[in-house]
Amino acid sequence: MGFYEKATMSMINTSSNRNIAIYRIPNDGRKILLVHGWNGRSGQFSTLIDRLSKEGFDITAIDLPGHGKSDSGQTSLPQITDVLTEIAEKLGPFDVLITHSFGGVAALNSIRLGASYDKIVLISLGVYEIRPMFENFVGLFGLNKAYYADRLFQRVKITFGVDPTEYGPDRFADKITTETLLVHCNDDAESKSEISVNVNEKMPHSQLYLTNNLGHRKLLGDAAVIQRITDFI
Repeated sequence: MGFYEKATMSMINTSSNRNIAIYRIPNDGRKILLVHGWNGRSGQFSTLIDRLSKEGFDITAIDLPGHGKSDSGQTSLPQITDVLTEIAEKLGPFDVLITHSFGGVAALNSIRLGASYDKIVLISLGVYEIRPMFENFVGLFGLNKAYYADRLFQRVKITFGVDPTEYGPDRFADKITTETLLVHCNDDAESKSEISVNVNEKMPHSQLYLTNNLGHRKLLGDAAVIQRITDFI
């Protein structure tokens, strides 16, 4: 049986009126929350979840707003951060947080805002500084990076009332004292391994596990990576 056949799915409505898909595989062990990345879904963790479930861990995975079985529509880093903070309050406490890519950035921000875990696993962390993320985005369309990144910054400030740079791990990683494992592939073309290297240097209680030839997503199902995560948590 695959992940979607094993898991029980339910929906939870958040204070921001987003309907979020929750997947549960209950067990008697420590409680784990798994958070996927941008354009991802919970099923990407299926191999890892299968191993952790067999080890007796209690599994909760979510589809982010605008992803998977959660409601459709636009979403943003501040909104995803708020959703994760609320999920931790309503369904937690969780012992372990496991994330992939952009989900790790939102999850770190939810910790900045008060969510708490005993251990964190950040796989292929998506962003270190926010400004380059904006510049890379507008650069995809051949636009002037400096000019249009500034316009995007102002739009976020007006819409959410926050300075976007506050959401960059470069601004707060040194204040997160939770024991953390960062996993990244050296040949990741979507989020450079330097992101995890930099965060590892700032976090006071972190360790770094670098791999090769697994890109941005293959490491989610890699046996050695899964073993390293299992040993850590």
